[in-house]
Amino acid sequence: MSELQRSLSKDESSAQAPPRLPSGIALPLLYQGEFLQLFQEASQFPGIVRLDGAFFRLFQVNDATLIQEILRDKQKRYRKGKLMRQLIDVTGDGLLINDGELWRRHRRLASPAFSPRKLDGYAECMMRAAHLLVDRWRDTSEPVDLLHDMSEITLVSLLETIFGIGFDETYAGVSEVIHQMLEQVVLRGRSFFPMPLWVPTPSNLRFRKKIAEAHRTLDQIMATRRASAQDDEPVDLLGQWLQQSDEQEDGEQHFSPQEMRDELMTMLIAGHHSLAIALSWSLYEVARRPEVQARLQAEVDAFETLPQGFKAFEQMTYTRGVFLEALRFYPQPPILLRDCMEDHRLGEFSIKQGDQLLVNVLAVHHDPTCWPEPEAFLPERYEDIALEKMLQHHYLSFGGGSRSCIGRRFAVLEGCMLLAMIVRHMELTLCDPEPVPPKFAAMMVPETPLRLRLSPR
Repeated sequence: MSELQRSLSKDESSAQAPPRLPSGIALPLLYQGEFLQLFQEASQFPGIVRLDGAFFRLFQVNDATLIQEILRDKQKRYRKGKLMRQLIDVTGDGLLINDGELWRRHRRLASPAFSPRKLDGYAECMMRAAHLLVDRWRDTSEPVDLLHDMSEITLVSLLETIFGIGFDETYAGVSEVIHQMLEQVVLRGRSFFPMPLWVPTPSNLRFRKKIAEAHRTLDQIMATRRASAQDDEPVDLLGQWLQQSDEQEDGEQHFSPQEMRDELMTMLIAGHHSLAIALSWSLYEVARRPEVQARLQAEVDAFETLPQGFKAFEQMTYTRGVFLEALRFYPQPPILLRDCMEDHRLGEFSIKQGDQLLVNVLAVHHDPTCWPEPEAFLPERYEDIALEKMLQHHYLSFGGGSRSCIGRRFAVLEGCMLLAMIVRHMELTLCDPEPVPPKFAAMMVPETPLRLRLSPR
């Protein structure tokens, strides 16, 4: 054995086995679906803690330095987690779960739609959606359900900006279908031995019905957009994909109809559902904190006309900070899942091929060594932090490394513009002073409706 081999062998033998969360704590919380409480209990262990029972190895990673290794420095040793890949029943083989060369191809084909130039082109649609929401709220004296209204308005915006079609009643139930599908994925994830989807159990039949409904909607969206296609260059993403698939110039590979549907489903989840949840929590936190609302209003009132596109991104720094700080409190999702592809050492711990790792975003976002006053809501934290360097600052709401969210700029831009329009025209007040806790349903959703009273300014 060479000196190098002996050194590596000695280094590997000195690695520690991660401690285990007592099964008396872990298993009841797992089976009851109390995932956020499970993550919190496991957060008491520094570094890494083992959560699993006898059938597989599942580790929760709580340490920011180790997470940097997983997401950036040693990212090639990991792939998207097996638990997350259960989403394949919903998303197909889209960017959310695919890996390797397939992921690189899909990422390359989707990236142009999220360039700064394209995002500037989406700003007008985003602003129209914001105007629709404010006009409707002006005419109501009843409390509003934030998640319901945010789901509708982000869907209106997404259909126009990314899918190139207008909203009508045909799409009114899309948000609820997505929510129900994700809940089913979480329920299946609670089971060590979920029944294959082809087995006609009552829950599988309900799940398959919702998936089929979502697929029919996406097929209709694609058909509607194709029917309205023009000869000039489309602005929206779906229009570009359809045009490219028809032309197939220079032997270039483009998305097939099935691949388009998979990616559109991914965008419905990330660019509509999770964005609506993030905006709901943002407005809820603004309503809870009069000092934040006052400073936010002062920033947007200083503009004669609200900036749009990347000007909004650059000029409304406090508004952007409110959205980012809400996502620090309520990351969507609160965990990231990775599977280990080869034996290696992670910090002081021994990780084996096949191990499943749960990156605890919530633990890092509330770590006082990473975030001064972690329980304080401080939008001013982000004034000097570039969105592209969030991982360096232990901010994981958009993931990190090469697998960071492709739509992160789209989400933050729409978050800024909607927040600015709402607080410019409306005063936000809580209906109930009692705090609303989050629960885990693939994302961090409110346990009870987030309800506000609104009055025109």
